[in-house]
Amino acid sequence: MTDTVKATAEKTAEKATEFFADIRGKATEAAEKGKKFAADAVEFNKANVEAVVEAGKIVAKGAQEIGKTNMDFAKKNFEEVQAAVKELTSVKSPTDFVKLQGELARKGFDTAVAQGSKNTEAMVKLVSEMFQPISNRIAATTELFKKAA
Repeated sequence: MTDTVKATAEKTAEKATEFFADIRGKATEAAEKGKKFAADAVEFNKANVEAVVEAGKIVAKGAQEIGKTNMDFAKKNFEEVQAAVKELTSVKSPTDFVKLQGELARKGFDTAVAQGSKNTEAMVKLVSEMFQPISNRIAATTELFKKAA
């Protein structure tokens, strides 16, 4: 009977060893997958942060360009106002004064509308450029979820 017990014990020990080896293998595989997932998550989040930083750089550069354009416009506008004042002070009759004033007002209005349109176009372009890196990350996220599904 001891041979039977001994054989059963050896089989049981062998099966237990196989079982625990299998468990250890699966645990190691799960740990490796977890490490890879964590590394991928870090890289993914790093890319997201880089996209936000890039968007911020685009906004800063665009705001600087718009500010420069507006300063140039303000300088030109100031020069035009000075010229208009000179013109108005050189007018000889009230009729000519009213006529010139109307022309200057119309010119000022047209200039303001044109500058407003330029600013609007610049802002639309800036917002579009700013969202491009973020849009790229959204596309990457969508692709990642499609692969995961």
